[in-house]
Amino acid sequence: MTAPSADTAFRVADRLRGRASAPWEVFGERLRRYEVHLNGASVEMARGPVELEGFGLRIFRPSRTGLGVGFVAGTGHAEDDVDRAWKSAEEYAPYGHSPAKGVALPDSSGPTPPSVEALDWDLWERPEETLQRYVDELLAATGDRKDVVPSFGSVRITLGESTLANSAGLERQRAHTMADLEIAVKASGGPEGVAPGEYWVNRRSRRLDPRGLKGEAQEWARRAQDARRAKAPPTGPQRVLFPTDVMADVMPSILGFRLSGAAQLRNMTPKPGTKVATDTVTLWDDGRFPFGLGTVPFDDEGVPSGRLPLIQRGEMGSVLLDLIYASATDHPASTGNGRRDSIDFAPWFHFSIPPQPVATTLVLEPGSGGTDEELIEAAGEGIWLAQLGYAFPDNVSAAFGGEIRIGYRIRHGKLAEPLRGGTIGGVLLGGGQDPSILSSITNLGSRSLLAGQLSAPTIQVDNVAVAGED
Repeated sequence: MTAPSADTAFRVADRLRGRASAPWEVFGERLRRYEVHLNGASVEMARGPVELEGFGLRIFRPSRTGLGVGFVAGTGHAEDDVDRAWKSAEEYAPYGHSPAKGVALPDSSGPTPPSVEALDWDLWERPEETLQRYVDELLAATGDRKDVVPSFGSVRITLGESTLANSAGLERQRAHTMADLEIAVKASGGPEGVAPGEYWVNRRSRRLDPRGLKGEAQEWARRAQDARRAKAPPTGPQRVLFPTDVMADVMPSILGFRLSGAAQLRNMTPKPGTKVATDTVTLWDDGRFPFGLGTVPFDDEGVPSGRLPLIQRGEMGSVLLDLIYASATDHPASTGNGRRDSIDFAPWFHFSIPPQPVATTLVLEPGSGGTDEELIEAAGEGIWLAQLGYAFPDNVSAAFGGEIRIGYRIRHGKLAEPLRGGTIGGVLLGGGQDPSILSSITNLGSRSLLAGQLSAPTIQVDNVAVAGED
């Protein structure tokens, strides 16, 4: 196996040591990207590797109102490029107000980062061959029917090497793989005049595994066909079952902010011990979760990743912190959540974004509700929400809501007619006794799935607001 070899941040740091007068850190990335774009059941374009190397430089200077932070990013690594970057960061620092009282950068005397699983070695060693094999399997799985065919799609993989160095003498290096799948399948045929039905798949993961694609493609085809005959849901409060991939578009985005130091500084985070969910809800952030999107041995400030309890048996616990917000909120240390990610609109490169407290993988502890089939049977009546068009998560209000792209009525403990159209939503996290999704969970499945930055079972929530046919 070929070990990562990037030294981006180390080279920039070598040019800064001995002449920089303020605390600083350099985050570097070297990236390779491969893409295959589909037009129907054929490959329209393949390209790669697209290579990108860059760094982000952050400096800290005391100011009259706290701590000034200067940040600049670039792709040039020559001595003149680094000098210009330092000068620009210094010029910006007086205007880059930070809420921190000070910052203590981690050094090499701290704990050793844990070993984590964030690398698909097949992708790393044989990217083009592995990507092509996956595309072949994907087209074979979606192209064996006449009534449901792929309409468009793309598969993109990124091989990343990140490096970090700072003025305290810390130097660290890590590697990761990322795979993005986007595909739409369209159903046609049948009665004259019935519009085609389409089902979209958007998936982001650390690995590219073709196993199980045939079974998944059959489910995609069924949902595309069901979309042709689906009707709007009834209006009014409903019992709703939310599978993991639906909540993956809601929980990490909203809770990643509302349970962070950034929200706590704005008095938007419940106080420790406050009841914010039912007793069945235990939730934590795990930066070491195997092949989670946020899994890394250390965060983008050099702090080792760990496991942080956020909600324990329905009560508010800890908050997500980076170096700046740990200082600003008088916490003793960062929790290892200083990340350059954007959960809602994740870029494939991160060096141009300064760190902030961000969730890694949120893990919702499974309950005793059994399989999805057993949850549906126990629910009796309600709605199975298979997919929202977009959840529109609002980090400030903690609300979300969107159009039902495909769902199913639950009648007498069985999935019945398909649903499409209308809207569904609510407030994920309330304050104290305020009603919310988390405080209205009445059943939790026993089997967790990993989707995006969430590992969770299917959840049942009663009295969810639904606007439909009326």
